[in-house]
Amino acid sequence: MITDGLNPLTVLLFVGTVLAAATLIVLYIVARVTQREPFARITLRVLLGGVGLYLLLFLGASVFSHSRVLAVGAEKHICEIDCHLAYAVAATKSESLANGMVRHTVTVKVRFDEETISSHRPRDATLTPNSRYVALVDDAGNRYPGSTDGLRRKLIPGESYTTDIVFEVPASANGLRLILRNNDPETAFIIGHENSLFHGRTTFRLPG
Repeated sequence: MITDGLNPLTVLLFVGTVLAAATLIVLYIVARVTQREPFARITLRVLLGGVGLYLLLFLGASVFSHSRVLAVGAEKHICEIDCHLAYAVAATKSESLANGMVRHTVTVKVRFDEETISSHRPRDATLTPNSRYVALVDDAGNRYPGSTDGLRRKLIPGESYTTDIVFEVPASANGLRLILRNNDPETAFIIGHENSLFHGRTTFRLPG
């Protein structure tokens, strides 16, 4: 299974690190104000050590990752903490426009993978996807964003549907691939997530 790298463990680690850091900062400030210098030094060392360890794990996961391009029909799972939504490119069609652009319509299949549901989640509970980002990217790295309106539909486990996403791209653009990823800002700071700094990305090959 190919995922975006989000999982409950790394989310808990991120949340725990943020809460611990905030607590240590407060303790450090209180210690300095009350002139308890030994305690302030210990608090600062623990804070810097914890942040340093998180950064080491964060960068290590990114450096050893790699980018990949999925074949047509292959699924990418985007984690919603206790379940996954699977995405795949089903079809594309292109239409030349008078202004030198090409309109690409990409049909994406969305599936609520019932095999990824956690034990405590009701089997008939609906899921509203988190924020998404979609774009076509060419060999030069230029991005052409599309609308995510069709990706906001609520799903129940096992349900699937297809939606068309429209992009307008210069006719000279080569090697187009689809980017479809989570767009929640906090994912950029989660260890092992594809949105994190220097981490490899998973994109979709287009038919044809």
